[in-house]
Amino acid sequence: MSIELQILGAFETWRGIAREIYPEEALPTGEELVAAARDHTELDAGGSYPALQVWAEALKHVRALALTENTEVIPDLEELYRPTLTEEVEPVTPGQTEPEYVYAEFEDITPEDIVDSPPGRHAARGPEPEFEPEPEPIPEPQPVPVDPDLRPYEAHEFRMLDGFRDIEEMPGADLRVLPTGDGALELEWSLPSWAQSTASFESRLFRIVSDEEEFDKDPDAGELRAVTVAQRWIDHEPLTTAYRLYQVWMYEGTSETSALRGEPTLVGEQTYIRPIDNIELSVAGSVVKGQWAPEDHTHRVAVFAAKASERRTTSRRNEIAVDTQNLQGFRYTPQYKGEEYKFVAQRYVRIHGAQLSSAPSEEFTIYVNAEVVDVPIRVEESSDGFETRFNVNWENPDSGEVWIYRTQEAPVDGLQDRVVEVDQLESFGLAQRDWANDLERGMSSCSVDWPEDWYSVFITPVSVVGNQAKVGRSHSRVRVGEVGNPTLHERVNNQFLTFGWPEEAHEVTAVYGEPGTGHQISPRPEDPGSNIASIHRQAYEQDGGMRLHLPAAGDVALFPSRVYEGRQIWGDPEVLHYDGLRQFGYEFTAQDGRLFLIIYSDREDHTHRQFTLRLQQGRLPLEPNDGLEVKARRIVGNMQDGSDFLPGINSSTLYPDRYEEFWELNPADLQNPPGAYFRLFVREDHRVGTPVSALLDPNPATLFVDEWHRYLSGGEQ
Repeated sequence: MSIELQILGAFETWRGIAREIYPEEALPTGEELVAAARDHTELDAGGSYPALQVWAEALKHVRALALTENTEVIPDLEELYRPTLTEEVEPVTPGQTEPEYVYAEFEDITPEDIVDSPPGRHAARGPEPEFEPEPEPIPEPQPVPVDPDLRPYEAHEFRMLDGFRDIEEMPGADLRVLPTGDGALELEWSLPSWAQSTASFESRLFRIVSDEEEFDKDPDAGELRAVTVAQRWIDHEPLTTAYRLYQVWMYEGTSETSALRGEPTLVGEQTYIRPIDNIELSVAGSVVKGQWAPEDHTHRVAVFAAKASERRTTSRRNEIAVDTQNLQGFRYTPQYKGEEYKFVAQRYVRIHGAQLSSAPSEEFTIYVNAEVVDVPIRVEESSDGFETRFNVNWENPDSGEVWIYRTQEAPVDGLQDRVVEVDQLESFGLAQRDWANDLERGMSSCSVDWPEDWYSVFITPVSVVGNQAKVGRSHSRVRVGEVGNPTLHERVNNQFLTFGWPEEAHEVTAVYGEPGTGHQISPRPEDPGSNIASIHRQAYEQDGGMRLHLPAAGDVALFPSRVYEGRQIWGDPEVLHYDGLRQFGYEFTAQDGRLFLIIYSDREDHTHRQFTLRLQQGRLPLEPNDGLEVKARRIVGNMQDGSDFLPGINSSTLYPDRYEEFWELNPADLQNPPGAYFRLFVREDHRVGTPVSALLDPNPATLFVDEWHRYLSGGEQ
């Protein structure tokens, strides 16, 4: 409920009782009460509604009761039904149907005319007595004593503050603001010893200003509250916000008139902060809820909770709800149930950039009952090859019911065995949409499906009694996604495998088998196949893929897996076929001033193959089209296969440990500027289903052309 509605409701309560005492024409209308609820300044002098001025003091009192949530006393307080001004308002006598308007003074109103019954009795009166007793006269109101130290000066009569001064409080002065027993605030200030004497000034005026929000150190920046020649003043005006800031200024002169024109001196600045005066405590399940009336300009409220047996409640270790402002209350789940807890609240406001605190509230206590019973469940998994579901069974408790939740994520840590309010379940990860047996309430079993796109599922029982819920132990199952788009890259002396990392997988294992066995092999020891490599996600992302050493052509099955509750959960494999690798090597040799090229194969090869020998200035050639091609002529046995040097190297028979054909290099192609390098490349397109050709380079020193020039010129290689 908003504050305006809260105040308006109190006004309506007051008006309903006042209508039984006074004629309706003498009371504020509903529109006027709405205006006063929205803007409390309508109750001050000069407001827009004259009827409000007649009842201003009473309505201010009613407003204060509404803000402090004490409206239940409105029917019992006689002073709420006495008009502020002397008006032509006559109370209605019992049994009178039409009021006779008699102009009466306030002193003529008797207590019986004002309030004749306690709350609840106004609408159910019995028959009027035949003879009414003579009302007792009320005592004459005592005149309010006039403070002789107060002065009636207005704000405009004082000299304005010099705007170029740096304002500091009077050194050694002291200003205190303390609450009195009747709800007023007493201001008392003292001057330092050096300022006690008034020898140089015959008159001193103390100007008291205040506001219910921070303001500058300037007497004209606050509201003028009083002018006095004493060093004490009592403020009877109730607060309307969380705090009131006071400043006391001193004016000195040879007379009071002269003092009005004197330069003001700041005696002191002090703030009174309204303490939290009431905490309404309630408990639902194991959650304690505390509430209080909110006040404007509150920065935050510190809340302390402790067992009732603990001596000091306001210890910092007992502060709760530290991450919230707690402007009008808090929620707290005690660690232990079946205990009595006490709570203290302390209001903080922010003034001039600093946080200031009120006095702590009194201690308020509440007992937290024990939790509801726990309900264990039994979960059995079943699958038809396409869908997976779980059969859940339990025993219903003596009272309440059991709710089964299916979630993709585990509930909040520490929730198990806790008692919470049903409305809090969603905030702990158990939303209404995840309630699986809501259509089977009252039964002791249900079936729960495992959604196809979920890789984890948690089945959680919740025992519910009224608005209390106890969360039981979750049963969980997990699985992994599939390996996506695997591609095998040949790297001559190893293979490099790339793929899309499967959902929720911790590891991917590569299993090798003979060609055609890809769907029979498995990483399990009892199944065929050899585990040749495994990689975790972090290593995969760092390396960009998985490195393999495949022995020959065959099938490779990739198995995703994750470890959960100490078990390795395997996913479905992705199978690739590996065509194998044919490796070639080469070397250079010199004889009789000529340079020759020899090529080897890792096994006997009678396939016609094409190579190209490249020469690049300043670095190694990088690909078959990089640099210049070196011409050569083939020699079979001791016979030349033609007399011309031609581009390209064509072979017909290669061996791993000997050679029957080799190639003489064109001497003219070797006459390049210094710093050139040789390198041989395979020149053929790979056909799917055939082994990949790979060419291994010899010692890089033998690829340096200058070394062969030196050797052929008579030097040593």
